[in-house]
Amino acid sequence: MFEKIVGHETITHHLEKEIVGDEMSHAYLFSGMDGIGKKKTAKEFAKALLCSDNEEKPCGHCPACIQIDHENHPDVKVIGAKTGETSIKISQVREMISDLSVKPYSGNWRIVIIDEAERMTPEAQNSLLKSLEEPLSYNIFILITSHPQSILPTIRSRCQSYHFQPLNSRKIKEILHRDTEFDSQLIDNAVLSSGGSPGMAYYLLENSEIREERVHYLREIYSLLRGNEIKVFSLAETLSKDKTTSQGTLEFLIHWFYQVGLLLDGHPLPDNAKPDQALVAFYKLLENEKNEAIIKTLFEMMATIQYNVNLRLQWEKCFIKIMRIQKG
Repeated sequence: MFEKIVGHETITHHLEKEIVGDEMSHAYLFSGMDGIGKKKTAKEFAKALLCSDNEEKPCGHCPACIQIDHENHPDVKVIGAKTGETSIKISQVREMISDLSVKPYSGNWRIVIIDEAERMTPEAQNSLLKSLEEPLSYNIFILITSHPQSILPTIRSRCQSYHFQPLNSRKIKEILHRDTEFDSQLIDNAVLSSGGSPGMAYYLLENSEIREERVHYLREIYSLLRGNEIKVFSLAETLSKDKTTSQGTLEFLIHWFYQVGLLLDGHPLPDNAKPDQALVAFYKLLENEKNEAIIKTLFEMMATIQYNVNLRLQWEKCFIKIMRIQKG
């Protein structure tokens, strides 16, 4: 039923059981890093519920499946922050709720997919909460987020939650070799820097400047770890452009130091990948205990920037702490 979804077998197995047993929840929370397959899974779930084929669901070629793929099915609404906006406003949620009061046009279900649900303003989330507390029998909500802690606890408690784990390198390579024409070396390099996200790997393949930027960040951090204090402030200034840039960089760095930790522990990289020169350089520079403390610091930074903070100041504090960890 979810053949198009690579990985996440536990999640898709549970969703399939719910569909077969007609035991769907009225609300779902799909969480996990960006580009990992949450939205694709949500669409495949919607297609499985509304597909008109009697033999295979979702078939992928009936009018319902095609409309869902193109986001123009009358009973499936995908909402997110409007172009040029940074948040999902209460007006969007109210409009969506108004539409949900009408029964489905062509199927048994009306499905709302809220992409980047963490972008909902507090007012928008509270407006949504009222619909979750008293759901109409034919409505299904799917909230997609990379930061579930930004969703109100009262909303999370009313959702069936599924957390999407990073994919291993083999599965990401399978996706990229199937869907792109890049050569194997470029794919290998992108996968190594993807943090387990197929979407990020594809983004890196399509944007060579981002790949070069990440290599630059690693060189700067390596220099910082060797005691170059000037890098604290130059890096902080570069990375404080916006919250999205900071989040993406943090996810990359956490994954990077995780891989360093594998080498320090004497474990192979995922799928026995060969470490490149940069990983070997960090491995030779760091000790296991210090590497773990750096990862913890990066996770703390990730939690901090969920709030309205001065990004440059927080990056400076983060890098100063990392330097102190390395100095011992």
